Amino acid sequence: MKLTSFVSMRHMLVASAAVLALGIAGAQAGPSGHGGDHHGSGHATSFGKPGDPAKVDRTIEVVAKGLDYGIDKLQFRAGETVRFVVTNESELVHDFTIGDAATQKAHREEMMKMMDQGGMASGEMKHDDTNAVFLRPGETKELVWTFTESGTLEYACNVPGHYEAGMKGPIVVADSGASSSSASEGHDPGHDTGAMHKN
Repeated sequence: MKLTSFVSMRHMLVASAAVLALGIAGAQAGPSGHGGDHHGSGHATSFGKPGDPAKVDRTIEVVAKGLDYGIDKLQFRAGETVRFVVTNESELVHDFTIGDAATQKAHREEMMKMMDQGGMASGEMKHDDTNAVFLRPGETKELVWTFTESGTLEYACNVPGHYEAGMKGPIVVADSGASSSSASEGHDPGHDTGAMHKN
C-alpha cells in the first residue's frame, strides 16, 4: 500500500469518527436534536402536554395502511387525556405526530434532515418526542396526550413525502364545557372514539 493511500484512509477514518460523534451529540442535544427537548418532549406546549397513562379518558386506535390513517378528523374536549394506540400495517415507516401547524412544519424539516443523513433508511432514527411516535412496519406504539386548549390542531405523518401525499388530518378540540355530542359529532354514542373514519 502506498503511503499516500494510507494517509488518505487515515483521514477518512478520522473524518468518519468526527461525523459519528457529531451525530450522537446532535441526537442528545436540546432543541435541535430529535432526542431532545422540543415539540413538547416532557413539557407542556401551547396545544397540550404529555398525559398521565393512569388518567386516560379514552383510547383511540389509529392504523396506518399505505399512506393513509383512515381517519377524516379527530375530536376532543380541552382537558381530555387520550391514549393513542398507533399501529403501522404498512410496509413503509411512518410517524404519528400531534401538533399545531408550526410544530408539524418543524417536524417535517427535521425528518428531512434525518433522511438526508441516512438515519431513517438505516432504521436508527431516534424519536423520543412525547407528542409523536415513529413506527417501523408492523410496530404498535402508544402516545398519551392531554389537550389543554380548545382550537384546531393536526395529526400527521412527517416522514418525507407522506404529509404531502395526504397522511394528515385535523384535530378539533372543543371547550371543556362542550357536551359529549358536540365533541364527538357523528359517532355512535355507545362507542365515543373521537375519530371520524373515512368511508
